[in-house]
Amino acid sequence: MARKSTMVLAVSLGALAFGAARANELDARVVVKSACLSPSETREEIKNRRLLEPFAVLKAAATQFKAEALSAKLCRSGEELVYEIALLHRDGRLLHVVTSATTGKLLAERNAREPVPKN
Repeated sequence: MARKSTMVLAVSLGALAFGAARANELDARVVVKSACLSPSETREEIKNRRLLEPFAVLKAAATQFKAEALSAKLCRSGEELVYEIALLHRDGRLLHVVTSATTGKLLAERNAREPVPKN
């Protein structure tokens, strides 16, 4: 009888630990997703803070990297607002570029091997 109770307790604790780990993982995803602004929030921030228009930044990045412009998202990076831009090279390579939303200055770039995320 005691052995059965111990087994039930062990299974319950394992399920509880798994549930807590899964909740932390989901919380981490929510934090990552909330870094970028929605289209309505983007319009509001552009107007209030006099940020560069996303189309202009996207077009400039495409010209600079000689690639096809795919998307631009306004995101928070610490205290700064940045555009995360996705570009596609003719050879199929995907390039992610981060630029300042106030100046358009290139802050970071990286090549990616994963497919373009579908929104």
